[in-house]
Amino acid sequence: MVTRKEMTAGIASAGNLLADCPDTDWGEQSLSGHRYGRRCGGMLWLVAIEDVVVMKRWSHKLANRLMTWFLWGSVALGIILRFLWVGKREFWYDEVLSLLFSAGQRGAYKLPKDVPFALADFSGLLRIPPENGLVDALKTVKALILSCLSEPHPPLLYLSEHGWMRVFGNGEGATRSLVMLMSIATLGAAYYLGQRLLGERGGLIFTALLALNPFFLSHSLNLRMYSPLALWACLSGLCLLALMGVNKSKTAAFETAGEANIRPQGWRAWLLRAGVVLPLTAGLMTQYLFGYWFFALSAFVLFVDRKRWFQHGLLLGGGALLFMPWFLWGTLRQVSNRKDVLERLSQEGSLLTLMMQHGRDLAQTMANYLLLGHLTTGMLPVAEPIKPTAVAVGCGAIAFVVMCVVGLIRRRQYWVLISCGLLGLFPLLLALGVDVVTNNNTLGFGWGRATFVVLPGMVLLVAAWLEKATGRWREGLTAGILAVYLAVNLVDFEGRDRQMFHSVNAALLANQGSADQPTLVAMNSKAWGHVNRLIYYLDEGVNPEILVSDPADLETVLASALEQKDYARVLWLRANYPLWNTPETEAEVVALAAKTDALLQGRYEMTEARSLEGTMNLDSFELQVYQREA
Repeated sequence: MVTRKEMTAGIASAGNLLADCPDTDWGEQSLSGHRYGRRCGGMLWLVAIEDVVVMKRWSHKLANRLMTWFLWGSVALGIILRFLWVGKREFWYDEVLSLLFSAGQRGAYKLPKDVPFALADFSGLLRIPPENGLVDALKTVKALILSCLSEPHPPLLYLSEHGWMRVFGNGEGATRSLVMLMSIATLGAAYYLGQRLLGERGGLIFTALLALNPFFLSHSLNLRMYSPLALWACLSGLCLLALMGVNKSKTAAFETAGEANIRPQGWRAWLLRAGVVLPLTAGLMTQYLFGYWFFALSAFVLFVDRKRWFQHGLLLGGGALLFMPWFLWGTLRQVSNRKDVLERLSQEGSLLTLMMQHGRDLAQTMANYLLLGHLTTGMLPVAEPIKPTAVAVGCGAIAFVVMCVVGLIRRRQYWVLISCGLLGLFPLLLALGVDVVTNNNTLGFGWGRATFVVLPGMVLLVAAWLEKATGRWREGLTAGILAVYLAVNLVDFEGRDRQMFHSVNAALLANQGSADQPTLVAMNSKAWGHVNRLIYYLDEGVNPEILVSDPADLETVLASALEQKDYARVLWLRANYPLWNTPETEAEVVALAAKTDALLQGRYEMTEARSLEGTMNLDSFELQVYQREA
């Protein structure tokens, strides 16, 4: 049955089809039977309006089907790239610390003071320790939990990774695979979350954007606690929406979920309640700034289902209540033990200086969330946390978000805008407001990873704009954004690499000589991320001795070590960013390096020198290989 609206559209389409006919004599024309004719060049052209309408319907269905396949293909591509790249890069500085904590051996890590040590004495610290039975295993877990008291993060990721390492070992791909699989589970939760807020196609657009989002993808392959926050956020949000009965794919014809009779009952309701409470607790046990998600869900409850605010509030309170034992026993001790972290987050300066800093933090974070991902870490100036290029891109990202909001307003999609805004923009602006009031920079810390919980909501807002406010441009804009995301990921993972310590190990293995010709590896940094990466990647079969010292002391302690033992080779690994006790001026850096060069050149012949670079400033090293003269 052809509707009047479709018939009118069909007449317009038929007119367009014949618009190029030079003869203007319309002659015979009739709407009886929905047939429309025109005499052109002595012939009567008849266009069946019903056929035009059917053709339009078929074309629309075909376009939707192709778009659906394209979006599912994008999701599949995001998953495939995760499997391809999970073990591609070396551990970065923080990842190897996660490995040390997850092995339960942080407490056993104590470097000797300014004297060489054998690699074999420390390499075992990055694996599960030898155990005899369940009692020893429980002692290891206890040591892990106690070691977290000196760490600024809660222990859930480390405990999860500890169990994973017991099964799959401590390899790069093996340890990262747990976080990667959690990110894939996040995509499933995101699909159903988006479906309930935006409908079937909107949920798929949200999932595809999240699957290829450069920031999410890079952290999905990162042995840290940030990516799992998206899983806990999407799971808790999804279950809360299900309890409210919010499902735009099923309630389009109803004003409320009650009219559609889709609120869960019985055991399903209890299962969903657990699906709200437990992920909320897990989020807090993963990273403390997950607390912003509580405020987002609280505001969402008041907007969507304020009549049942007390029932939903009990669930949110239940998630916080289950977290309280760790808070009282662990968090308060962490605050006391790691006051240095709070000091690093604090900022000083005039009001104008602080406001400009907060603005740069916001802009760079938005650029990373919506476009650049991990690429920011390699931008100039390498040594500075704030990158001017990223800030400029971030201003464009902020303008894009404003455009999304305006687009939804113009289409009168107020419910969608407020709902998605409460889950994305609201916690982002809340974090910014807290930073302004407390003079901290949590929003910009770690290029935006500290407030990772904001990311799913921001991507959801973009998906809402694409679905509800772009009309006939939807397919093209969606494909364009996904293509840009794919290009950024390829530039990041295929155009950049992190293999510095593999290069050091290759130099160690080359011309190693006999066992009675020992090798010394010296490094001008005692920062534990640098030291543990060196320990992890050097070959245990060679078992070299390692000497690490602060930059100002290296020349002295190296001279002492060379006097006490006759090393056949010395590999000097100079960290361009030692991190701990870094020289204050470039002139001091050059002078200290020159002293060490002079010491080694007086005893050895330099056979190799190269610069080693990775994806960030902490990956920058200079390697020099010295061989004893024959």
